Amino acid sequence: MSYDLSSVNENSILVFEYYTSTGLDDLCISSEAAALVSGLVDDLKDEDVYFLLSKKYSYLADGKDANIIVLDEDKSDNALEDFLIENVRKFKKSIFIASEEENNLYDLTKFLEDNDVKLYVSNAESTGICSDKFKMYQALKSDAIQPFTYKITLDPNIFWKKPILFNLKSYNMDKENYEYGLDDELIDNLEIKNRFIAKPINGVDCEDIKIIESREDIDDLENVFTEGSDVLIQEYIEGEVLSVSLISDGVDAVPLSLNKQFVTISKDKQQYLGGQVLYNHPALSQIFDSAVEAVKAIEGLKGFIGVDLIANKNDNGEYEVYIIEINSRFTTPYVGLRQALDINIGQTIIDLIDGKISIEDIKDIPVRYPVKFYKKDGLLKLEKA
Repeated sequence: MSYDLSSVNENSILVFEYYTSTGLDDLCISSEAAALVSGLVDDLKDEDVYFLLSKKYSYLADGKDANIIVLDEDKSDNALEDFLIENVRKFKKSIFIASEEENNLYDLTKFLEDNDVKLYVSNAESTGICSDKFKMYQALKSDAIQPFTYKITLDPNIFWKKPILFNLKSYNMDKENYEYGLDDELIDNLEIKNRFIAKPINGVDCEDIKIIESREDIDDLENVFTEGSDVLIQEYIEGEVLSVSLISDGVDAVPLSLNKQFVTISKDKQQYLGGQVLYNHPALSQIFDSAVEAVKAIEGLKGFIGVDLIANKNDNGEYEVYIIEINSRFTTPYVGLRQALDINIGQTIIDLIDGKISIEDIKDIPVRYPVKFYKKDGLLKLEKA
């Protein structure tokens, strides 16, 4: 298909979000995706934006001060890919949103980088690290407190269950009475206080997980994950599930908000239901410092970044901040922060990476009020907290 791109110039910015530009439906992601990209285009109203949308999501163009390009997913199964291949070299700049699912975020970043497009998001190298939970764990080993973590491959030709059994025993057996080996009766009769959690290496909201607290749970991993897949096994940390939203220039980072995450975790699934931005916490400064150091430890993280973490209060009343995941991309709290903060986040990112402002210029951001966000009837709702 041909599109009118005759007015594209060196200052034009290509803006898109993966789901809303491909026409894909995902109940776990599509409502957030629509809200995220709609807010971003509104933030960039003073830029020369070319906004990519699929026909299915073309309603998002209503009221937008942007050049709208509607991709017809009915005429091509790969309308976004086709557009980018044919037209990417017409654009010098882009800011986009995608998830780590099926390496979409990394693949798009690498493609745009390879075609010399200036990006206002994290580079391909840092995105590749953060898209793989085990690579991220390894990258942060000396810079952050993290749960004990390792990777297994569900390969029937190797004994992948044994290390999980061994660690389940090691973390739950009294050291004074510790017995070596994997005696069945010993493990089956063990009181499990310290659990593990199994996650996909590349996962997003609504991902399949498995809480491990018995031999049966380990056996059941074969029903949760496909044969041959890589699975992250991680110490299950009790505590408050939080995140920090930050802006980074690729070297330094500034925290915008601490966010409470509303998450349900069952034996077989975790689901992200929403959250609250500008959440107050007695360990706020400690949490901010931990998130900033984690982001600075991975070179190339730029733009909007989300750090998922757990704040655990120990027996001494002190908090331990465990870094769980770094999202090298726009995350859902951005939608709430557009109301909660007296700052244009999207424009600030453009100006920061263009060198018009410095990271120091955004360290004191005026606050309006906390905002809650949650899903209802398939849509993302916002309300004053």
